Amino acid sequence: MIGEGEAGRIDALCRAYAAALERGDLDALLACFTEDAVAHSPIFGTLPAAEFYARVLRITGGRRMSVRTVFAGLSDPPRAAIHVRYTRRIEGRPAATIEGVDLFDLSPGLDRFAAVTIVYDTAPVRPDFDDPAGPGR
Repeated sequence: MIGEGEAGRIDALCRAYAAALERGDLDALLACFTEDAVAHSPIFGTLPAAEFYARVLRITGGRRMSVRTVFAGLSDPPRAAIHVRYTRRIEGRPAATIEGVDLFDLSPGLDRFAAVTIVYDTAPVRPDFDDPAGPGR
């Protein structure tokens, strides 16, 4: 069972992640993850978290993250999620806003993420990535 103190740590970790992503601070972002963490993305598939976030920060700018809700799960292993509105710009494209949920597997100490699964409707932003020579390729 997650206690109040643990829930506070999980909330702080989730908010630190969102703030680092918005700032484009790769070191601070990766400090939220275990070294072997993986990211599951609807656009890029499954990648090591370090590779995934380096790619995201390289191809996007003008990032704004609005954390709407932080959820702490009671599952075993423990999980957390954040519901966000994420606005970003890809070079040569207008800014786009997506609403989604990032689902996190937490480390045993509840102090880092072991994995993230990113869930959102890709239809509005899919054209940003369809060009084989486009961003992230």
